Amino acid sequence: MKILLVDDDPVFQDILTQSLRALGHEDLTRASSATEALITLESQTSPFDCILLDIQMPGMDGVNLCQLLRGLPEYRRVPIVMVTSLSAKRYIDGAFAAGATDYLTKPLDRLELKARIGMVERLVEERLHVELLTRQAGRRNEAAHADVEFESAIHIPEFDRGIELLALENYLLTLGRKGTLSMSAFAFHIENANVIYGKAPRSTFVDMLSDVGLIISDALKTDDIHLAYAGSGNFVGVTTKGLSATPEEISATIEIGLAGFESFYSSQRLPTPRVRVGPLCKSPMFSLGNPTRILERAVQQAVQRSGRSANAA
Repeated sequence: MKILLVDDDPVFQDILTQSLRALGHEDLTRASSATEALITLESQTSPFDCILLDIQMPGMDGVNLCQLLRGLPEYRRVPIVMVTSLSAKRYIDGAFAAGATDYLTKPLDRLELKARIGMVERLVEERLHVELLTRQAGRRNEAAHADVEFESAIHIPEFDRGIELLALENYLLTLGRKGTLSMSAFAFHIENANVIYGKAPRSTFVDMLSDVGLIISDALKTDDIHLAYAGSGNFVGVTTKGLSATPEEISATIEIGLAGFESFYSSQRLPTPRVRVGPLCKSPMFSLGNPTRILERAVQQAVQRSGRSANAA
């Protein structure tokens, strides 16, 4: 795995380099600033597989560099891990909003580093597999999504407002149980997603998810939300400020937005997506469980609300 380490502290660079080499990662390149990192990226014949970023650096900081990298096509999905001594929530929020995949605080625990880098390796393998399918088939959209399963929490192209589910889970894990007490989770359930999945080509199904994701983003009308696709026709998000409208009002806004796509889906002999918004869920005050369980509860409640509506109809 080809790794770029960006940190202005040469001592920490040495420590992290030694730790990564002990885990079997020898293909390491170091940069001491965002400017040096960008020059290094331009000089490569092939992209890096993973980028490790400090936040506090001279000139452009790591969060701004992360956001800039996400704007480059070759680094849109490359894992970016923030490695920093800053643990305040505002820094964590800023990093994930800029597109970070994970967030590690200094000093590093060797076992935690091993686990997180192992996760990055799996992400890289998945991305390379998709790229191989694409090259072999010579048809970008269909090949890239040929093996998409209905339950998969996939990355959705052209859905810039969203982050990957793994990044959302890492965000909650980074905040910890105490940090998530002030947060609420909510979910959007596409009631007929399984019908569309069964009738449409995989690329059309993914395009449908992109349509729904963009309309959900427009309906929420707030920046203080992290949103991800969780698979099985479910989007899930977290916020500290609540929602600007009731679930029923948001559902109505989404329905109006999707009505604009009705002729397209009709021409494909597909139903227009129907989206149900679930209630806000909060973590129990004295819960000792995994902070990511709040996402599961939000999805369950959105699906249950959808079922109750169907029975009432």
